[in-house]
Amino acid sequence: MVLSQLGGDSSKKRNIAEALCVFRVIVPAEPPVTPAAKPTEAVTKETLSSTAETRRLQIFEGACKVIARHGFGNATMREIAREAGLSVPLMYKYIKDKDDILYLIMTVNMQGMFTFFDNEEFLSGTPEENLIKAVDRYIDYIGENRKYINLVYSETRSLNAENKLKVFDTERAFMKRWQVIIEEGVEQGVFKPVNTELLANLVYFLCTSWALRHWSIGHFPTQEIKDSLHSFILSGLKAEMSES
Repeated sequence: MVLSQLGGDSSKKRNIAEALCVFRVIVPAEPPVTPAAKPTEAVTKETLSSTAETRRLQIFEGACKVIARHGFGNATMREIAREAGLSVPLMYKYIKDKDDILYLIMTVNMQGMFTFFDNEEFLSGTPEENLIKAVDRYIDYIGENRKYINLVYSETRSLNAENKLKVFDTERAFMKRWQVIIEEGVEQGVFKPVNTELLANLVYFLCTSWALRHWSIGHFPTQEIKDSLHSFILSGLKAEMSES
């Protein structure tokens, strides 16, 4: 750097001092770049599953509103999508067709029953107590979802082969829960030796009559329906105790 001084004549100047300046530019070090954690496969699947479950629940709720207004036969996919708050193309990412909606209605409604039957606390009593609890809970479930149960039963015949098979598989899976209770009772000598698969089907269907025959027996109090089923089912299943 040079320091100059101007004389009287501005055209003349003289240097009066010189200095050497060295400037050091320090560039701050960049912080290490930490790559974003890549989600594990399990987390990714969980997220996708959660999103799919949310979307399918939206579709279920939208379908229920439309079907309540127009019936299943007159319900359109466009109106169901609108009620669900989804576009039609987005809705088709989670269901394949109108038949799939009927199966969705069945599975969403049945989730609570499967959870109840698979609860360890539910199976903590005697076989007789467990069977009574199962009957009572299923009758309550029917009271909450009777119109959807009737819808599935009435429309199953019109389903395509794939969805019809899925409905039947769900029914069989649910019936197996009843069979477990009866088998336990037979093993403990509380129930008679019976064909447990056949009896499980009959007990399950007897309870379902609360929905299918509601037009005829709906005027009876719910508790009377439960008590009648308890008496009828247990009288046919309970083993006769030998006199000592």
